[in-house]
Amino acid sequence: MLTSPIELLRKDIEEAGLIDSQSDEFYQELLDYGIESVQQFEDAYHGEYRSGAEFSEQLCDDCGYLHCARHNDELPAFILNHIDWEAVWSRELCFDYFMIKANTGYAFFTSNF
Repeated sequence: MLTSPIELLRKDIEEAGLIDSQSDEFYQELLDYGIESVQQFEDAYHGEYRSGAEFSEQLCDDCGYLHCARHNDELPAFILNHIDWEAVWSRELCFDYFMIKANTGYAFFTSNF
């Protein structure tokens, strides 16, 4: 019996335990972005977040951008509280990453996998 590309991708990703069960639309979007294998999924996947803003802040923190270079301290709250993380997502990061609606928010992927 022939299986659709969506069913094959779903089976492979879910059997690998990489993400909880998602809708057919989720897997179709992965295919539309060129993710056709577990290896590509692993290379591109950056986790699930509630928004582009949340993803942007976490990515910048993970990359060390939120720490002062000379003093190795975190940026003061009065600066952090005024960063428009949604603008960081929509004006900068969305060109190198994409998000797909998932069951509990959005799954984020790098476009360079």
